[in-house]
Amino acid sequence: MSAEDRRSSEELLQATARGDEAAFEVLVRRHELPLVNFFFPLVWDRHLAEDLAQEVFVRLFTSAANYQPTARFTSYLYRIARNCWIDHHRHNKSRRLERSLEAQGDISDDSLRDVLSVLVEQPEQSARKEEFVKGLVAAVDSLPTDHKVVFILSQVEGLRYKEIGEVLDIPEGTVKSRMHAALKKIRETLKVRQKRAEQPLPPPGSPGAGAGE
Repeated sequence: MSAEDRRSSEELLQATARGDEAAFEVLVRRHELPLVNFFFPLVWDRHLAEDLAQEVFVRLFTSAANYQPTARFTSYLYRIARNCWIDHHRHNKSRRLERSLEAQGDISDDSLRDVLSVLVEQPEQSARKEEFVKGLVAAVDSLPTDHKVVFILSQVEGLRYKEIGEVLDIPEGTVKSRMHAALKKIRETLKVRQKRAEQPLPPPGSPGAGAGE
């Protein structure tokens, strides 16, 4: 590992502001996948998530000279990411993205981050997991945007509540309440889908049954 690779992200961005392009390349390699993981549950499209991550890096590079290391680099980075998402959402709010995603299994507070991250990092391994992802997509999409962003920053990016508060410029207590509400809503949505899936099909010829051949 080079000496530059061991420098903090704050130091690398400051070096970028001084014209060190190699320092910026290190920043991109270090934070590209986390940014894709952030955008993916918002858009459910890997290529679009990658495009949005690249847009973040463009904005990061052009604003490097204005960076002041008064907060964590991750807070600064995800503020830019949040603004990119807001801009994208405003421009595309009339068009709902529908994706066929694949996953299965049980969901818990501890597994949410792993499940969502694996879908981005190893999408080819999700071919047998269709039903679970459909439920997860529906559950995450059912969240209000402010709750959804808190959920992703916590469960996908692994940020602490204090850091999320810095990113979103809200009190830590508000972060906690939004996270609690998000998890409750996700559980409720998944339970409803599970109950529906467990209901037996009506026998042929009964009301609600499909027409026979």
